Amino acid sequence: MTKIAAVDTNVLLDYRLKREPGFTQALHLINNCVLNKVRIFIPDIVFPEIEWVLWSFYKQPKDLIIEFLEELLALEGVLTEDKPSLEQALNIFRQSNIKFTDSIILTQIQNFQPDEFLTSDQDLKKLYHKPQV
Repeated sequence: MTKIAAVDTNVLLDYRLKREPGFTQALHLINNCVLNKVRIFIPDIVFPEIEWVLWSFYKQPKDLIIEFLEELLALEGVLTEDKPSLEQALNIFRQSNIKFTDSIILTQIQNFQPDEFLTSDQDLKKLYHKPQV
């Protein structure tokens, strides 16, 4: 059985930003994941945290942040709580002007298929697709 390592936001930020002292360890972990020597569990909440830090503190552009998050999700050895929903949220985020956190909220609500979605956020209202019954 392949070892599973769980990581938090800072490990992935160290990798992305090549920050030491954690970069070398993070790089080794990612390389081992690519080689199928280890699987990496990333909690879903880590993805919007990464986006927020890269955008707000490091002033990285949206398209590069999306590219990085998609690269993580594309790794076969990366495990999340709900990879398809994160991929769907990234697509919404790419194609709209809403925040990444809002795209996750919208994805989860649409996947849950409630009878009604209440919000005062007009952008979310426009993007919401009521489930077909």
